[in-house]
Amino acid sequence: MQSLIEQLESFNRKERFFLVGAALGNPSFRLAQSFRATLGPVFGIDVPDNAFVAMDYHLDWIHVAILLAGNDADSVHSNDPIVVTGTQEDVDLLVAFKQGTITHLLLLEAKAETGWTNKQTLSKSRRLRQIFGANGLQHSNVAPHFALMSPRPPKRLDTSEWPNWMTRGGEPIWFKLSVPPGLRRVTRCDSNGMQSSTGRFSRDSRARKLSANWR
Repeated sequence: MQSLIEQLESFNRKERFFLVGAALGNPSFRLAQSFRATLGPVFGIDVPDNAFVAMDYHLDWIHVAILLAGNDADSVHSNDPIVVTGTQEDVDLLVAFKQGTITHLLLLEAKAETGWTNKQTLSKSRRLRQIFGANGLQHSNVAPHFALMSPRPPKRLDTSEWPNWMTRGGEPIWFKLSVPPGLRRVTRCDSNGMQSSTGRFSRDSRARKLSANWR
C-alpha cells in the first residue's frame, strides 16, 4: 500500500515539471531554502527540505491520491457525489510533506499580472470543499492549506462561500510574489492602436508602438 505522498508522486506526469526540473538542474523539484522560509510563517508550519513539490497539479489527482492512500489501487471506487470531474482544474503549486501522523498539503495559486475573479475562485473553492470539507477535516491525517501569491494583495474577492480553512479571519491568505518591473505585453489592435480581437496590427501595451501587420 502506498502512502499519500507516494500516491501524489505517481500521478505527477506533467511534462513541464520534468522539463523545468531538468533545465534548472533540480529534477527532484526541491524548494529553495528562502521559499521554505517564506512559506513557514504564512501557514505557521515548518516546511522540510525534502517536501514533495509539483506544478499545475490537477484537483482530480489530489482527490484520488487521498482516496487510494493505504487502499487497493486496483479497486473501483465510487464517484458519487462527483468529485472526479475529468477537467484540467488544478493548483499552480502543490507542496506536500508528512509531519508525525499528518500529511500537510499546501495549495498555492499565483498571479503575476492579472487578478483573480470571484467566478474563478468560487469554482476552485467549491472543488476544494468537496475534497477536504468545510473545515478541512474530511480526511483523517490530512491537513490542507491554501494561499494566494501575487505582486499585490487581492481586492474585492468574495470569500463568503469559501471553506473556513481557505481563509484567515474571512480574508484570503496571501503572500507576495516578486516579479521584475517593466514587463511588457503585446496587444492586438487596429491601425489607430485601439485594442481589437480582429485587428490587423499589434502594439506594445506599455510603449504603445505599432508593429507590422498580422499575417
